[in-house]
This record gives sequence, structure tokens and C-alpha cells, in this order.
Amino acid sequence: MSSRLATHAVWRDTVFAEALRHDYLLHGLMATSALHKATLLLKSPDASAKYSKVALAHQNTALAGFIPAVSKPNQENGIALFSFSLLLTIWAFASKKLPEGLNSVKLDLGTGESSPGITLPLHSPTADFIEIIMILRGIYAVIRETDKWLQGDIEELLRYPRSEDLPPHSPEVEEAFGTLRKAIDDPQLSSLWEGEDSQPIRSLFLEQLEQLRDISRCRSVVEWDGHIFSWLIMAPPTFIHCLKQSNPMALAIFAHWAAIFRCMDHHWWAHGWGYSLVVDVSGLLDPVWARYLDWPRRQVGLVFQGGGAFDSRRMT
Repeated sequence: MSSRLATHAVWRDTVFAEALRHDYLLHGLMATSALHKATLLLKSPDASAKYSKVALAHQNTALAGFIPAVSKPNQENGIALFSFSLLLTIWAFASKKLPEGLNSVKLDLGTGESSPGITLPLHSPTADFIEIIMILRGIYAVIRETDKWLQGDIEELLRYPRSEDLPPHSPEVEEAFGTLRKAIDDPQLSSLWEGEDSQPIRSLFLEQLEQLRDISRCRSVVEWDGHIFSWLIMAPPTFIHCLKQSNPMALAIFAHWAAIFRCMDHHWWAHGWGYSLVVDVSGLLDPVWARYLDWPRRQVGLVFQGGGAFDSRRMT
């Protein structure tokens, strides 16, 4: 669930104690365990389907209790609501790997965000991931609502790294960000994403690129790898809108985040997402973007064929 050893006892003791007081959290833990078993047994379809159904049953029961409770956060249920919201993250990632009919977590957490529909290809990895982003941002809204009651051992799950906890980027990574920075000023590319009022969107992309450059230092420290999510959780709604609308510059920046997200591959629920996203974005963008996608493609082991065509095979 988490790379930080200090959080393991919190999940084992503090969260479980809350689950004995709040049935929806207990069902949430059971659903998460069943999802874990289902993903471990994907090569045994019957066994995987069995645990998928168990997970779905516990999910439904858990959500039936969570949804009314989340509208009335208080000191008595604050820790349980926060803990359950973290389980929703696991479900959102893991359930996408399960068979059709057992792979959806539908929940409106009232983020207040709105934008036109997604123009990304339906059921593509990137479109699926946008759904997860919205769940994550809803979870952040729950955390804000319960923050004042998260005291004691549970605070360990909220801890963020200090700047001095994270090492500087290697020259290679700094070069990658420098190259991506040039893409924003490339007139050949700007005509593909700029609108009538280009300055605000350009400033947005520069800001998000700098945010990613800073946050992505966590990729080098296993203890803080989960901090990588904060880039998407804290991104302005306008940037999320650009992703939904297939803005190529936004997708190029997102591809770099996805490559960095591979630092989470050792988590059973996150494994493989970074690779799939970089492959997908590589196929969505015109070959003119190839030089700006070189670093993320190399990070996930993609082979680049001459002539501007992408190949989604791993390098051997």
C-alpha cells in the first residue's frame, strides 16, 4: 500500500481499529484484499473472477455506507473517511486490470470541477487514467474536509518530504526537462495547441512543467515515491481540461510524468501503468513530437523505429 515503513503499522493497527468501528471501512479493506488476490491470479481466469466478484460485493457494501457518511464528516468518522478515501485510490488503479463488468469504481466525490467531455479515444489507457485522476482529486477534497481530525498515528499517512529529503535530478533528467521546455517555444508545435489567447495556456504549461520538475525528484527515493501523485492532484482544473481535450503539449508533459510514474511499479496496484501511458501518448501524438518524447520512451523501454513511427515493444 505504501513504501514508507513508518506507515505499515498505521495501516495494520490504526486503520484496522477504525474499521472495527465503521463497517464501510472494514468492507473496504476486504474489497482491497480481494482485488489484490484477483490481480495476482489473472493467469487463472476462474480464480481471478471469483475474487473479482468478492471484491465487487464488498465494494458495493462499503460504498453504500461511505457515500452518506462522506457528506457529514465529523470528529467521530474523520479518520475512517480519510482511510477509506485512500482505499479508493487502490480500487481505481487495480480495477482497470480486471475483466469487463468487474472493473469500474464509479463515485462522485463532489470535486466541483467541470469540463466538456473527454475527446481521448474511448477506453484508451490515457482516457481510463483521466477517470482515475478525477477520483484522486475527489479524494483530495475528502482529505481537506477531514484534515482537522487527522491527529495521532494517522498523521504519518499525510507526511510529505522536505526539499532536503529529495536529491537533485541527474544531468540526464535535467536535460529532458530542458528539451521539453523548448517544445513550449517551438513555433512548429505551438500552432498545434495554441488558441486565440495563447499566453495564458503557455504560462499554464510552463508552470506545470516546473512543478513536475520539482515533484519528480521523489522518483529517486523509494520512501517518497507516492508523492508523485501530488502533481496531478494539485494541478489546476484548466490543465486537466487540456488533457481531457487531447491538447498535444499537455499530453507531452503528461508522458514525462507517466515515465516517472514507473517508480511506483513495485506496488501491485500501480504496476504497468507508466509503460501503458507512455505507449498510448506516443501513439496519440503526431510524429513531429518524436524528439520531445525521446526521454519518456527510453525510460519505459520503447523501441523507436526510424521514420517517425512508434513501436510499443519493450527493448530486449
